[in-house]
Amino acid sequence: MAQIWEIVGGADKGGILVREGEDVKAKATEDRLSTGALVEEIELKGERLNYKRLSGTGPAEGWISIKLPGKDLAVKTDKKPPPPRQPKPAKVGPKDEEPLPVAIFFPGQGSQYVKMLENVKDMPKVKEMLDKSKDILGYDVLEICLNGPESKLEETKYCQPAMFIGGLAGLEKLRDEKPDRVDRAAVFAGLSLGEYTALCAAGVMTFEDGLKLVKLRGEAMQEAATATKQLMLSVAGLEKKVLAPLCAECAKAEGPDGVCTIANSLFPNGYSVGGSEKAINLLQPKCEKAGALQAKVLKTGGAFHTKLMQPAQDKLSAAIDEMLPNMKSPKHTVWMNATAEPVRPGCDLADVVANMKTQLTSTVEWEQSVKEMIEEGCTEFYECGPMKQMKAMMKRIDAKMWKNMNNIEV
Repeated sequence: MAQIWEIVGGADKGGILVREGEDVKAKATEDRLSTGALVEEIELKGERLNYKRLSGTGPAEGWISIKLPGKDLAVKTDKKPPPPRQPKPAKVGPKDEEPLPVAIFFPGQGSQYVKMLENVKDMPKVKEMLDKSKDILGYDVLEICLNGPESKLEETKYCQPAMFIGGLAGLEKLRDEKPDRVDRAAVFAGLSLGEYTALCAAGVMTFEDGLKLVKLRGEAMQEAATATKQLMLSVAGLEKKVLAPLCAECAKAEGPDGVCTIANSLFPNGYSVGGSEKAINLLQPKCEKAGALQAKVLKTGGAFHTKLMQPAQDKLSAAIDEMLPNMKSPKHTVWMNATAEPVRPGCDLADVVANMKTQLTSTVEWEQSVKEMIEEGCTEFYECGPMKQMKAMMKRIDAKMWKNMNNIEV
């Protein structure tokens, strides 16, 4: 079997340099090979490696240096490359029907607003969810949704259950209008918290179990967010190969406790970056100087999808393990945030759980996920839940598909 190598260099530059030929003066490729990528050895000549990429991002093939003076760029590893993607299912949904080229999206924290759920609260299925939620949450989430105040609804521990129910309420509204679009949807996906809505909608867990996990997730994330000073920065108009080195530079400048990493990859040259307060405050003017169209501090409660969320991820992972006996394989494909890979109907639940257990500390790969869904044949899209943020992102990812995207507002 061919030797596998792991890329360990280039963390401060967004990956390592790749050249088209063996010679160190050969033409460099536009993209770098990402730190952490796994590659298969095609040929090794001295300290030059001709590789084939197995995971990570960057050129599929090329030549790299495996070391620089006093520094390894790539090391041999026993790590296994990810398994090949499972084929699209022939049957989906509760009735095992042929899938339609439909993808249903669920928004995350940030799409909430006071008065949400007002127009759907009396739908029988939505009323049933709201009634059940009172015992699980220990408070009336509808009261907060309808009357706020906004500052309370924005709190992570209240916002996440509200958005989870809001997404499922949107799904029920779509089911009333176009039942086949729900029952025969090819793909469900959600942004951050919305991934839990998607998993519940696809039948992985019941509403009650999903809401219990979301309650814990929101509380644990809020606790982790207040443990240290944290911020998130919305950055638009910079390429990743420019932004990633700036992030690494700012984390290093703060010192050993500095954290500054891309948390959400949302649309072309559109990101949110999470980290420690000092590092993010250093990053903002650097992004502006580098030509960013926007570098704006967000109102979120913490540095979500960074290693600062590890305490929350640990609590959530333990709860997922406890809930595992009640979980089922999805009835529809669910595209996962952390890997930009699908989990399919009939898959091993371990694949779903592995994604859930890394989501809070991993970059949300939304742009790549949507592009992959389109490549797989999805041509009709629905955003179920408050606001139209995901549709706005779709306009930048694929303007043609944006015209095929519908909002099911609640």
